[in-house]
Amino acid sequence: LGSQKNALEAIFSGDQDENKGDVTTGDTGETKASSAVENLSILPTDAKFNAMLFLTLVHRDAGYGQLKESIRRLDNQSDDQMQRIQERVSENFELYIRCADGIDLFSDKAGKTKGSNGPGVHKRIDVLDELADSCAVQAKKSFKPLLDNTNEVRKVQSALAVLSRVGPLLQVPSLMRQHIENGRFSAAVKAYRRVLIIDDENKIDLLTNVKIRAADAARDARDDLECRLANPSLPLQSILDSVRDLRELNELDIPDSKNDAKEENETSTKAKRGSLPRVEILGAGEIAVGDTHVNVREFPPSLACLMLQAAHFTQLVNEVVAQTESSTQRIFNGEPLSAVNEDSGNAGDEKTIDSAPSTDLQSKASTDKRERNRWKYDLLESRVISTIQAVDIARTWLPRLLSIADAARQAEKRRAARAKTNEDLGENAGIMKTFEVFITSIGPSVNLLVEHGAFCALGCFNGDEGQELNATYGKECVDRLKKIIQSPLPALQTSKCATELAELADIVQSVSTSATVLQPSESDYYNGFARSSQFKRPDVESSLEKVAMLVEELVVTIERRKCIYAFDQCARSNAQRASGSGIFDGSAIVSCVQKLSEELTRPESCAAEIEKGCELAVHKSCEGLSAYVRDRGDSARLRAVSECASALSRSIDDVVREISYLTNSQGSNLEDCLVEDVLTLEAMMFDEFLESIRRNMSLYCKLGPMTIADVDHDEFALGKKKSDTQFPAHLSASLLAIVRCRAQVEKALGEKTIRKCQAPSTYLFLAMSTAADSVVDGICYEINQRLARMRGSQADQYLNQLQFLINTLKIYLSDQVLHAADGCKNKLLSKTGGGVRGQGPDGLGAIEHLERLGRMFVMCLGE
Repeated sequence: LGSQKNALEAIFSGDQDENKGDVTTGDTGETKASSAVENLSILPTDAKFNAMLFLTLVHRDAGYGQLKESIRRLDNQSDDQMQRIQERVSENFELYIRCADGIDLFSDKAGKTKGSNGPGVHKRIDVLDELADSCAVQAKKSFKPLLDNTNEVRKVQSALAVLSRVGPLLQVPSLMRQHIENGRFSAAVKAYRRVLIIDDENKIDLLTNVKIRAADAARDARDDLECRLANPSLPLQSILDSVRDLRELNELDIPDSKNDAKEENETSTKAKRGSLPRVEILGAGEIAVGDTHVNVREFPPSLACLMLQAAHFTQLVNEVVAQTESSTQRIFNGEPLSAVNEDSGNAGDEKTIDSAPSTDLQSKASTDKRERNRWKYDLLESRVISTIQAVDIARTWLPRLLSIADAARQAEKRRAARAKTNEDLGENAGIMKTFEVFITSIGPSVNLLVEHGAFCALGCFNGDEGQELNATYGKECVDRLKKIIQSPLPALQTSKCATELAELADIVQSVSTSATVLQPSESDYYNGFARSSQFKRPDVESSLEKVAMLVEELVVTIERRKCIYAFDQCARSNAQRASGSGIFDGSAIVSCVQKLSEELTRPESCAAEIEKGCELAVHKSCEGLSAYVRDRGDSARLRAVSECASALSRSIDDVVREISYLTNSQGSNLEDCLVEDVLTLEAMMFDEFLESIRRNMSLYCKLGPMTIADVDHDEFALGKKKSDTQFPAHLSASLLAIVRCRAQVEKALGEKTIRKCQAPSTYLFLAMSTAADSVVDGICYEINQRLARMRGSQADQYLNQLQFLINTLKIYLSDQVLHAADGCKNKLLSKTGGGVRGQGPDGLGAIEHLERLGRMFVMCLGE
């Protein structure tokens, strides 16, 4: 590396020749040209630029051989360029000569040395300069008006440029007017903010006029916004936007107008506000809604809006109460409901009368009676309409007022946060608070609205705690009309009013809960923002809670009535179907419970009415089945027993399950009551059927005459007699009666239906057991009656028949009857003596003969 460095420095200094070998060094080991290398430069523009040094710095990784080859190629290219220049000069030598002659012609030396007959170039140039100056002077004289106009144009262009920069400010008044006419007050406020950059002390009349016109437009916008705060038909979002825009305008401190303009603005504002219902303009910012007078500019916009809208709500409540009073009196005076509704704007309401007499009556007397009583049904319908109107007012206005009150409360919080001095806090403390307005202005109207809607829907009402519902209308009417007003509504009207009152209760409960958020906080009181009377809980605050509790109790009452009506109708329909068709319609009870579960909003509070209603429906169904069986026979009894068995196995369980789902209760007591009613009817019907079996079977157990003699001992004659012997008539009749009983029970109840009170015994087994016991007991009774007059052969014959009967019916016979039959057989055995006892051991041949003759009965009744 050291030798390479020394070689490069020698090359740069020019002391090393290409044909020489090493570079001489001194005592220090460095080259002689070190000082010369330091004077070289790598800048191409420098006179001491060295190509090799430049390439060495740029291409650090290149070797010495590569750098030397690159320098050689650069030198070759430079030589080639000089050669090309020489060739170009030699090719165009004549042209170069001519150019050289021309240059000499204009040179100073040539002009001075030549004689008077020379070219005279300088003189000619001087003449040209004079001509040019003369042309310039003449041009200035000729084009002066044009230049003056050009200057004026430039001034105008400068003025236009200035106007273009202030153009948006000049358009602000007209732009604000357009925004106000189109209802875009936010854009108008935004445009007015741009005008405020104009200083009041500026000397430009144009800008001053713009600011004055913009202030006039802002005052008009303020008047329109104040008008919108008192508009009852404006959407809620538009009301809130108007409150925000008016607050922003008030913060911009709009200057007052002069007297003439002020009078014109007040006149236009009065014209605008005169079109609003129940609104009257009293002065600048003073608005009257009914008996409520509010100066909008003395209160924050949100609070003033709340006061005005609350006044509208109070007026609407009073109007609906007065309208109900008027409608009631007009209907009582003989006007039809349709005419009253047309005058009240309710002609489109759907009729809900379900208790009016039918219009298909043929009798003229009944038609006249219906017309005479028509006012009663119209009056009931008007109560439903009044209830719907009251709930519609609450549905529309209470959420609206609550939203406005929330905006006012938020504005109070912002004012409390911005108030820094005690003077500001004291000034804000004197302003009426949102919570105070809500409680004092809105609370009483809500109470009146709830009482009116509940009185129209319920009529008379006595609460669980002895509360009574105040009559909102009809206090001074005649007793005949007062009874109709205070009477409960029919079922269908009650159902509609229950839905409406449930919605009213939800709205009032939501308002009562949300109203507590409007109360001033503890920090507001301690900071001096609110007075103690505004912070402490006033007595009137509890009025909303009382209203919420009242409407909750009213909803429970009307839903209880709804349950009573529903189950009463279900019980009547079930009783009619049971008494007419012999059907226990448990599915109708289940459907009634399911329908109530969809309609009731507070089923837990109606649990007692639902359970009692189910008990009533089941009880009426049982009474209907009893009436169905009363004039009918055993088939009707079996049908009633079948319906009871089906109800016990399915319907009752379904009813109890649905009620438990609805009321969130176990319903064990209800199930016991329902099952007890059904079991009582079932036991009565089945016992009557069994008693009928016992009574009928005794008729088929009469023994025939004893005509068989025991003197013939001839085997041939005995065999002939047996072949000719018929199956005993009393056995045939008895067994046939049992088969018939079995067919009846199987058809009505099935073969495997289990009786609940005697499980696991089936109805078929119990009926067959009763029939078999009756038959065997009856035959034993007949045998005992004839035993004294019976001969031995007859006793043997009856013994065989009794044994055959026991063998055939043994699976159905009770232990008591078997014991009695054994006693009867012992008596017959003692009576046989030497009589014929049949072929084979113990008389089995006679029994087999009876089984062959009565094989059909054996197949039907045997195992």
